[in-house]
Amino acid sequence: MITKSNFKDLLRTLGFTEEGNIFQKSIAEATLKVDFKKKEIIYPEGLKVHEHQTCNFSQNENFVVFECVHRLLDKGYKPEHLELERPYRIGHSASGGRFDILVKDQEMNPLLIIECKTAGVEFEKAWDETRQDGGQLFSYVHQEADTKYLCLYASSFTNNALDFSYKLIPHLDNPQILAEDTNLMSFDKANKAEQRFAVWRDTYKLEFTEKGIFEDNIQAYHIGKSKYTLAEDTKPIVAVDKDSKYHDFRTILRKHNIARRENAFEVLVNLFLCKLVDEEENRDDLKFYWNGPASDDYFDFVDRLQNLYHRGMRKFLNEEISYVSREQIDAAFWPVKNDRNATKKKIHDYFRELKFFSNSAFSFLDTHNKDLFDRNTAVLSEVVQMWQGLRLKTDEQNQFLGDMFEFFLDNGIKQSEGQFFTPLPICKFIVSSLPLAQKIKDSPEPIKAIDYACGSGHFLNEYAYQIKKAVPEQKRDLYYSQITGIEKEDRLAKVAKVAAYMHGQEQIKILDADALAAHPDVPPKSFDVLIANPPFAVEGFLQTLSDADKEQYQLIQATGENSNTNNIECFFLERIHHLMAPGGIVGVIVPSSILSNTEAVHNRTREILLQFFDIVSIAELGSGTFGKTGTNTVVLFLRRKWKAKDLEPADQCANRVEAFFEGDEEGEIYQDHSSIKAYCEHIQVPYEEYIKLFAQTSLEPLSNLLEYDIFKDYRQAFDQSTEIKNLKKSNVFKKRTPTEQSVELAQRFIAYLHNIEKEKLYYFILAHKQESKVLIVNAPNTSKQRKQFLGYEWSSAKGREGIKYEGGETVNDIITPLFDPKDPDNNAKINTAIKRNYIGETIDSLPEHCHYAKLFDMLNFNRVDFNKIISLTPSQHTKIETQHPLVKLGDEIETIETGSRPKGGVENITSGAWSLGGEHIHPTTGRVDLSTPKYVPLDFYDSSTRGKLQENDILLCKDGALTGKIALLRDELNNENAMVNEHVFLLRCESQLKQYYIFNFLFSQNGQNLLKQNITGSAQGGLNSTNLREIKIPDPPLKVQKQIVNECETVDQETVQAREVITTAKQEIEDKLQAVVSVSSEIKKLSDITDIKSGGTPSRKNSA
Repeated sequence: MITKSNFKDLLRTLGFTEEGNIFQKSIAEATLKVDFKKKEIIYPEGLKVHEHQTCNFSQNENFVVFECVHRLLDKGYKPEHLELERPYRIGHSASGGRFDILVKDQEMNPLLIIECKTAGVEFEKAWDETRQDGGQLFSYVHQEADTKYLCLYASSFTNNALDFSYKLIPHLDNPQILAEDTNLMSFDKANKAEQRFAVWRDTYKLEFTEKGIFEDNIQAYHIGKSKYTLAEDTKPIVAVDKDSKYHDFRTILRKHNIARRENAFEVLVNLFLCKLVDEEENRDDLKFYWNGPASDDYFDFVDRLQNLYHRGMRKFLNEEISYVSREQIDAAFWPVKNDRNATKKKIHDYFRELKFFSNSAFSFLDTHNKDLFDRNTAVLSEVVQMWQGLRLKTDEQNQFLGDMFEFFLDNGIKQSEGQFFTPLPICKFIVSSLPLAQKIKDSPEPIKAIDYACGSGHFLNEYAYQIKKAVPEQKRDLYYSQITGIEKEDRLAKVAKVAAYMHGQEQIKILDADALAAHPDVPPKSFDVLIANPPFAVEGFLQTLSDADKEQYQLIQATGENSNTNNIECFFLERIHHLMAPGGIVGVIVPSSILSNTEAVHNRTREILLQFFDIVSIAELGSGTFGKTGTNTVVLFLRRKWKAKDLEPADQCANRVEAFFEGDEEGEIYQDHSSIKAYCEHIQVPYEEYIKLFAQTSLEPLSNLLEYDIFKDYRQAFDQSTEIKNLKKSNVFKKRTPTEQSVELAQRFIAYLHNIEKEKLYYFILAHKQESKVLIVNAPNTSKQRKQFLGYEWSSAKGREGIKYEGGETVNDIITPLFDPKDPDNNAKINTAIKRNYIGETIDSLPEHCHYAKLFDMLNFNRVDFNKIISLTPSQHTKIETQHPLVKLGDEIETIETGSRPKGGVENITSGAWSLGGEHIHPTTGRVDLSTPKYVPLDFYDSSTRGKLQENDILLCKDGALTGKIALLRDELNNENAMVNEHVFLLRCESQLKQYYIFNFLFSQNGQNLLKQNITGSAQGGLNSTNLREIKIPDPPLKVQKQIVNECETVDQETVQAREVITTAKQEIEDKLQAVVSVSSEIKKLSDITDIKSGGTPSRKNSA
């Protein structure tokens, strides 16, 4: 906005000279002056000012009028052809108004009326009123009916930059339009302001332009443009355009009652394609322009778009689209001799119906007759006007397309088809986490990259952008040509290709194909980089694959060839194995469930990952990453294992383990014995005892081994298996002697042990041989923390829809711990830690949210069922040093259960029975904290059968960040009704002594470590009742248990008393301070009585 405070700066910017309080500037023979002492604006001689209300500083709009007059004079208009504040009256009354600026032609006839407004709200309000009922402009023009043009004008001055915009309305009749429909009204016959507005609305469809007065290629007194150029009539898109276009496009859709958002966005993409062709081929005579019905025609307009689309599809996507021009029809009639013109007219009419009155690439609405065609083209012209003054093709990245795509499809395809379109910050994080510069440096040939589910092309364009610095400029096109995107949906493939052209990376190859199927342009084992966000949970996807394609996948063994499985994400992960060259690097987004689901297909997927890839890092993204979707996701950062002598490491390892169990020794020392020793240490079994299992056919040598807990569990599981129970019931088995029965059971048990331990040892060795630790990135819990972690949030506020960045308007201003948009190698950011982990460099001081873990610690080898769950809370291997026997928690506790809450939550329930969750378990005292009460209705409590609390019950938080927190319910509830919610386990024993003992053990550090060691699942993970029951704790005699409980109670009472003393002391200090403050009459600044200093941070460039 232009105001009194920045008016001087504006004048200096415009080239005014300054003498004391007077600013002045001469343009030709006209001189403009501003007297700041008198606060007076002085216009040049010859310029007629009827009243002088705009010649002072009383309102900001006066400055806009002044700036507009300056622009007119600078353009070449003469002062004698300008009038300010020309008054008019309405009827015989005294009321009326004033024209801000009336411009006359060189014969002194009215040419242009300009109404000036301050930029922003006032300008938009005036434009809305103009489109609704004509506003001030149509009242003015009725006083000067011969005026040719109306203009609403605004300008602003921000950060020493002057910006202006205007809406230009032709007040001219088009004889061609009026001749086609004699029922249409004309300006010439309008007798009232209301009628003039009706002509503009109904005959000329609210026609306006945003060019035609002040542009460099427009001469003074020659208003309007017949020719538009890229250089002069378009400008690059900036952040403010992105925000406004969200709102503008949706407003157009709502106004015209267009509900099919996906179709609308497809039309928008087709228009982008047209505009890109136009910008590239018609730079000096743009065709992607709607000139308004006064000087344009709907049929010519759509024909221009069809021609551009035809050329774009051929040029960008190698697809032929039928297009026949009017000129081709005319040329076909040259041989006709008899009544050529009549025949040609008739054929033209037929041609028009076939060409325009059917749905096309530009159909927001059905267009099967002229009325519908006109309605659709009215929408089309508005959308074209949104973009015609902007420039799409740029060498720099532009986020607006991806943001718009994400927003418009928010409730569409991705909800039903498992597609999630990746926000640019996540693309930047993943791509910048890969050691691309090192990969390029180490490769003698241009490296090949692929996104096999490329959607709108974010990953592809981000990858191309980030390799620029590592690739010589003269070779960039060659590297870009080695980038491939695959997209099954043709609409999205088109979007991806359009986006590549927008970023100046047109060499990127986009394939409209099924990425799970073989393709001649996608050779196996050839790609060095894969970055992708493949679809999740798509029903029936296998039915679209041929039998030959299905045979590629090992996962078919887990699902069946004709399965209706929806686990498409698993197949996309196996597809990575097909595509990657040895040493290839991967950043892929998948559901967190990939790590923890126990279904056969997920188990087999994890096996493929462990067999063929090093897991470099796993990063949780958390909810909110993809807008409204609540799907929890992780990024897997992988590296394809290198082959040794043409043999996969997984095959080498399998052969080695098979040799172990066949007793194949070399010099009495097993190969990989260090890995075997590490495995034995991991499961806490002596190496000397474990290797007796190899090639063993008798149980006697294994007697010591079978005394270890895991082998006891094997024995129990074996005896309880359906196979063994059925065997023992069979007549054949019963007829055998006891000795024969024992021999058969022993042989079966040894085979059972071999099968389990072969698999465990195999995967342990694979994990143990991964040299680098896994870098785990855990997303925070609260929505506020997640917003700061991601660096953005999604907004659905009207006019502010889409992604909103922490730190600024664009992704280049984003503030997030994930990456630094200005420094991709910032050591304080998570992406750099991952990148360095790829090349074997560990960081002593990791960024927040990060920690290292050994891969084998992320797998649970201590359970009978080994399902390769990959935990992001790796086990600590707590070993309980005790002289007492260990017993399973499930054998000591009678009740392990959770409660529930009514649907809709309990936030608005203010009374009833207590509802206790994790937040009610104090993190350090082991007590229940009731400072934030929650309730369930009494009738809900009465009808519940689980989770009702009694005094001395143990409360254990079972999931989320608070997992393992524990409290003993004493007398805090005063016998009031209470129950736990679904996030808390209630533990209850028959014996109160046992109850107190178990609480104190689980509350101890050893107990807490054991609980954390048994957390399973991805993301925050949690405890399940099965794992909880399996935890083993010391079981001392009752006398010792009682002694432990008494000692703990004594310490607890002392702690309570100490806490009360501290609370009292704090209150006394507060009271004394308050007493001093209340009697003191003098208040001093802190800086007056103390020195305030801060330290410094060494420059990174000077750091070692």
